Amino acid sequence: MRADPSSDRRDTEQQPLHEIITSSADETFAVARGIGERLTGGEVFFLKGDLGSGKTVFAKGLAAGLGIVPSEVTSPTFTLINVYEGRLRLYHIDLYRLDAVVHDELGLDEILEEERAVVAIEWAERLGFVPDKVTNVAMTWLSDNQRKITIA
Repeated sequence: MRADPSSDRRDTEQQPLHEIITSSADETFAVARGIGERLTGGEVFFLKGDLGSGKTVFAKGLAAGLGIVPSEVTSPTFTLINVYEGRLRLYHIDLYRLDAVVHDELGLDEILEEERAVVAIEWAERLGFVPDKVTNVAMTWLSDNQRKITIA
């Protein structure tokens, strides 16, 4: 299930599937909601970007697309993992406060293998490995309101 990060270059060499410019949090939310509506389970998203770049807004949009009330979705910075039930289960994971993850202790292997779930991981570079199937979502500031969302 896991790939060795030293031998897996998908993270840095994968060509973008989509580059989208959004001009508001509502637009970022709408992009993610559209993606969430098409998910079938087993998807893993690595949400990358600086603090405040829109990672949690993106997770809220995925949740809305899965039939989860987006206002219930909060950043799991202190709890590490939030679980939401909708059409599919959504695991929203935030690894910001961890220097290195001992994934066995957090149960991440089981979460990543759950077929009827979607996993969104903020600060995923701290995970220590790259799952076999992952979609990278990089969020970059262009201006105070604009973000570039690169999906690869």
